[in-house]
Amino acid sequence: MRKRFLLFAAMSAVVVSMASIAYGGTYLTSESFAVSAGGNHSGTSTTCMIMSDTSTWSGGASGLQGEDGYNMNHNQALAANVTLKFNVGSTVAALNSTYGAGNWTIQNPKLTFQYTLYANNTRFNGGTGDFNIYWVSNDAWTQTTPAPVYASSTSGFSGWASYDLLTSSAITYPWDTHYIYGGSGYTGTYSDCSTPAWVTDKTGYKQAVISYDLDLASSFVSDITGATNGGANDNVSLYLMAADPTNSSLGLTIFTGGGTTLPTLSFDVYSTP
Repeated sequence: MRKRFLLFAAMSAVVVSMASIAYGGTYLTSESFAVSAGGNHSGTSTTCMIMSDTSTWSGGASGLQGEDGYNMNHNQALAANVTLKFNVGSTVAALNSTYGAGNWTIQNPKLTFQYTLYANNTRFNGGTGDFNIYWVSNDAWTQTTPAPVYASSTSGFSGWASYDLLTSSAITYPWDTHYIYGGSGYTGTYSDCSTPAWVTDKTGYKQAVISYDLDLASSFVSDITGATNGGANDNVSLYLMAADPTNSSLGLTIFTGGGTTLPTLSFDVYSTP
């Protein structure tokens, strides 16, 4: 076991070293930011599920879903997108104090969250499908007023915020646990639509904590490195949307307070070359 650990540590060091060589800067530190917990609506300023009828929800979970998924009653809930907001301002101020503004940048940004295949709430669909992750410039949203806009394409929120696709390298991210379970991903069966089977799994193979790599879009990077401690520029917002909400069976319930892991934005900090 110790040999295996040492090998893993050595491989990790090589990965960091190679990343530094490829970028041209020096690795400095790593940072991560979680949304405020959504249980009992405490996350209304940092998480929002926006449904196709423009109604919104914020609580222990949010549903990222298309029109063709199925809920616990084997009916189809509304299509919905998810917005997440991360307060990076105080950390950016500390990085500027330590390394100097303009002397550092970010690499390897990731979005991590815990999802469940099924949720025992008729608001949430379950089903497989693809989704995209966008950076959006509008941080002045809450779950209530002003709420984010619902969109079925980028043209639907382009008037609400400027944006950048952060998944262009991957095209779309498939909702499939094969990334974690080595190809034996569970995608559900109709037999699970019976009430005893349709439960909100927080452990086991019907749920997982998963991380997605994000592209280094210039506006996204600038929003982070230019953040301020307090005021209007201390947050970074992401917008998650099914690749084709009007023709998608995607049903992904993301824990925003009711699970063991909160949605988290993370990145490595490197010196500018």
